[in-house]
Amino acid sequence: MRGVLVRRNRRLSPDTMTTEGPDPNKPGAEPSRPYSPENIQGQPDIFERLKQRGIEYEQVMKIVQFGMPQNPFFFARQFGNGTIKEVLKHIESWKQFLKGEYLLTEDLKRKAAQWVEGTEGLVWATIRDINVQIGDWNLVWLSTPPGQVETPDGEHVDSGVRVVATNQKTNEQRTHELPGYRRSAPRPLSEQYQEIYAALGLSDELWLRAPGPFLISRRAAQGWPAYARLIPALYDFLLPHYRSPGHYSDKIDIEVGDRVLTRHARYPKELLDDMRVILKMHHPNVFEKTTINQLKAAIQRHVSRKPTQATGHR
Repeated sequence: MRGVLVRRNRRLSPDTMTTEGPDPNKPGAEPSRPYSPENIQGQPDIFERLKQRGIEYEQVMKIVQFGMPQNPFFFARQFGNGTIKEVLKHIESWKQFLKGEYLLTEDLKRKAAQWVEGTEGLVWATIRDINVQIGDWNLVWLSTPPGQVETPDGEHVDSGVRVVATNQKTNEQRTHELPGYRRSAPRPLSEQYQEIYAALGLSDELWLRAPGPFLISRRAAQGWPAYARLIPALYDFLLPHYRSPGHYSDKIDIEVGDRVLTRHARYPKELLDDMRVILKMHHPNVFEKTTINQLKAAIQRHVSRKPTQATGHR
């Protein structure tokens, strides 16, 4: 994804604004170097190695790529610890500014308006992603089938949206559906979502604070909460496929009489090697220079929080 928003922790201003709007439907975890086939050059056998161990790569993708909170994460990278409410207010000020602006040419005003609209769409996509639970209400978003408008040219219509809100205490259900729109006349995402929340009666209960503190920090990107969660999740998923005998440890192994209850290895070399390749392939900007020792240290912190389990004896 291109970096089309303002720099982190900076407000929108005429001096910092670009003229292209972000696409809220594109993932935002890696703005400059996203996962792509080119990133696997030099490691063409990783898929075969995982396949031989009985690992479905689709499950790996769910953890390291699709498991990232895409829109909230992109919002946090662009606006730091700014709240959603603050950003929406600033966007509205830009709309009012452009209405009365007469120094810009009409073409520049049009491009600026498109950029503001795209940014607003990103913000509302973030609101959708972090408001799946609103008070006692649980929201489920569904797509309706696309269709055709009855016109001479048979213009295509994109899929619509149906949202079902269920109250977990009373089991009351509220539903609102937006029909698909003509591709030649798309409706702004912000308008669609505001209509949905208003129709469900949940507009005043939306969580509009700052997602940044839950996802990023002042540390290097590798230590951000959003990325720090990837390593334990990937480790727990892959470890059962890399079983190997563990070395004896006075601190961990348990002696019972003349027997020693043993464990499987916690840090198999092959596992660490493959984890590093996977993380580097999907998030090269963050894990490009990550070493095996750094990866092992993150796993050790994760494992230290778990109770020791004996898995065999000798």
